[in-house]
Amino acid sequence: MKLNRLIHDLCLAAKIILHFGRQHHATLSMMEGLYVRQPLHNDSIAGVDTTLTIKLLGSLYQVTRTIYISNLPECEETWLATYGWHSNGHLIEIGGDRYCIFDTASKSLYLEALTEEGKTTIELFIKNL
Repeated sequence: MKLNRLIHDLCLAAKIILHFGRQHHATLSMMEGLYVRQPLHNDSIAGVDTTLTIKLLGSLYQVTRTIYISNLPECEETWLATYGWHSNGHLIEIGGDRYCIFDTASKSLYLEALTEEGKTTIELFIKNL
């Protein structure tokens, strides 16, 4: 009886580990590339676009946020981030307050940042295929 219970528990643990591994593989597979900002609450401005580019740089990731006005780059911010394995996987800015939280089902990410006033901003970016 105890052996059957042990085998059942081991099977459940294996399923959890496989699910966890698949989640991280999906996140790591979609992480690098170009993302385009999508308005959350009809806050888009005509002629203004924002992109987010993620590149692997050794064991870190380089994240570049670029604002375009009339298709010309106007402002660019670049920072280094490290991968956080807990949750579904995310990038954490080194020495800063920005987080890239990935949604593998919709191939999108949320960029969360703190403003100088201490308020949190969230931007939605969709992966450009």
